[in-house]
Amino acid sequence: MVKPSYQPRLDLTDWKKTDTLEFEKILTIVAPELYSFIEEHAALSQLMDQVREGYHTELYQKALDTIGHELEHHFLYEENYILTRLANHITETEVGPIAKLKSEHNIIRKHYQEAMALFQNHDPENPSHELIQKMGLLAYLLKKHIEKEDHYLFPLFSVILTQGEKAAIAHDVHLHTTTKKE
Repeated sequence: MVKPSYQPRLDLTDWKKTDTLEFEKILTIVAPELYSFIEEHAALSQLMDQVREGYHTELYQKALDTIGHELEHHFLYEENYILTRLANHITETEVGPIAKLKSEHNIIRKHYQEAMALFQNHDPENPSHELIQKMGLLAYLLKKHIEKEDHYLFPLFSVILTQGEKAAIAHDVHLHTTTKKE
């Protein structure tokens, strides 16, 4: 007799739909040089709300495309432009905010790869429970990560980083995004 594989059940009672007013309030406690990160979070958070509502092939494709873009750009900008500057103030990299953010980014990357593999091999007419569960988990992980960054980390980064460091982050992001568009 084959035992069914373990199917973890997510407790999503702490799921909160994206609130535009909340994001506007967050902008009042975050340095303007970091606004682009918060704005990208708002858009991704709204998309994850839609993923949470249920399976739809086009929605899953859009979500995976958007998440893939975030992993290639947004996460790297945070790691290369913010965390490297934060290391000037918090030198410990094995514990604390730098280690935690990098760890969460890697966990999200892993679940994204797994979701992408499931999606690429799925039957659009009959999606597997595993795909739906993996997309729900990915949406949950992203929402919680965004919440942590927006409510805790970006406001703290706004205080800890010097004005010069914040200006350099905004410059680097702007330079990188305009270079990519050309």
